[in-house]
Amino acid sequence: MLPKSPASPIPGVLIVQWTKFVMIMARHPKNYTSPRGRRGMFGADMRGLVDVGFAQDPRKVIVGGETGVWDADFKAPLTKEKFLASGPAQYAAFSKSMTKLLPHALPHVGTKIDGTSCTLSGLLGAGHHAGAAGLASWVKDPSVRKKFSRTTDAFHLANGVF
Repeated sequence: MLPKSPASPIPGVLIVQWTKFVMIMARHPKNYTSPRGRRGMFGADMRGLVDVGFAQDPRKVIVGGETGVWDADFKAPLTKEKFLASGPAQYAAFSKSMTKLLPHALPHVGTKIDGTSCTLSGLLGAGHHAGAAGLASWVKDPSVRKKFSRTTDAFHLANGVF
């Protein structure tokens, strides 16, 4: 009897494809915190961490003169320090986030963006930054893609993996 092999959280995606995608999306050290409060290897924002059950009580705050930055409280026993120290916790949050984003990304697979056909991995990469609500406008509007260049960069890095 062999131990159960790891599997992708996205149905139909091979583990080697998922692993490549994860490696592309993990763009920071695990203890990373951006000026706008994105945290960890995957640059998770607090609104996203609320959506996947890692945090609660979301609110917008002012950070360094920037208004509208999401903040929240980590759910016990998790703390900011524990999250930033734990690769497995960050991976679990990222995996849950991608699973929740799936129904928002699937309708756009095959859409042409600047002559490039969107794949699921590219859309999940963009959605990681844009969120479920922002993904549709990012796909449809070239000015949104230009304005949110990091989202567009994530799309191009991840597109074509699966």
